[in-house]
Amino acid sequence: MEEYSIAAQVWKLSSCDMCELARNSVLMSGFSHKVKSYWLGPNYYKEGPEGNDIRRTNVPDIRLGYRNETMCEELNLITQAVRTEELESIEEEEDSLSMAPLPGPR
Repeated sequence: MEEYSIAAQVWKLSSCDMCELARNSVLMSGFSHKVKSYWLGPNYYKEGPEGNDIRRTNVPDIRLGYRNETMCEELNLITQAVRTEELESIEEEEDSLSMAPLPGPR
């Protein structure tokens, strides 16, 4: 608990921030499914607001919805970047495998 109160003071976290931090701590912990279900609700493993029980976590659904939406958008951007990079490397490989004469002086 001391770490939480130090974090709240240093970073000026609101009570809602602290509840979210506590919720995420339980999610990432090594606690059993049964313990996590008790503290976070029976659907804790679902993403976004669907996995939130506000009566237990005190974290608003809209906040978890925003977090989930932002994460999905970021993962989509990363996926697009990786695919673009893969396509560019394939095109470079195809160009290097060409039977055409190499440019430059002989």
